[in-house]
Amino acid sequence: FSDTFRYVDFVQIFQLYISKIGCASSKAATAGPTSGTTNEMTTQETYKLQHPQTCSGMFWRADPRPNASTNKKGGDDWPRNGALLKGVAHDVGGTKYLCVDSWKQNGSDTWITDCEGLWMLFAQGGPVLHKV
Repeated sequence: FSDTFRYVDFVQIFQLYISKIGCASSKAATAGPTSGTTNEMTTQETYKLQHPQTCSGMFWRADPRPNASTNKKGGDDWPRNGALLKGVAHDVGGTKYLCVDSWKQNGSDTWITDCEGLWMLFAQGGPVLHKV
């Protein structure tokens, strides 16, 4: 029973963690940091997603900034390896994220634009986003 209980606790904690980490739109992102722990670059750049381990892609993260909106738009699917992501880089509490404005799934010719609330980590067990 105790091992099962610990597993259930772990799953619930992990789900809560994941829900707190994946972007307000770039308009909001470039309006300025919401706290002293945010440092942002103001130039939009394009990155190719390639997870360094056996994962086939990566789930979106929530806006990591304090008191950020939880609204999401344009991220019904998650980007697979080879997807292209355009956005503005942010350093939040020492962790680098990309606030995604638009993205194109690997193998697709269509860009998903006007995205909101979609954030991606630059690294997870190694580099994830590679500048194009």
